[in-house]
Amino acid sequence: MNKSLKAALLSALIYPGIGHLSLKRYLSATVLIIGFSIPMILLFKQIIEKANQVVAQIEHGQIGMDVSSISNALNTTAGGSMQTLGSYTYLMLAIWVIALLDIYRVRDRK
Repeated sequence: MNKSLKAALLSALIYPGIGHLSLKRYLSATVLIIGFSIPMILLFKQIIEKANQVVAQIEHGQIGMDVSSISNALNTTAGGSMQTLGSYTYLMLAIWVIALLDIYRVRDRK
């Protein structure tokens, strides 16, 4: 397996920017890894906040212990709108695609 294919697979399947590390493109790798990690951390933070709010509502008896009640509560709970969660997801997807396209750009230069 050649280096460029290995780098593309690493970025596509493991984590964006890891393929750049294998090609010794350290600045690009750092930018992509940090650029992907920040929205991922913010996304997880908001998901955990929403889950904690719903758990607190369940403990206080405000919502029932059935799937539909919990699902409705997750969709309506304050503390991070679904639009913000979607924005983080789209940003992460965009960075992932940019990482893959950049691997092919770098490969063509060698």
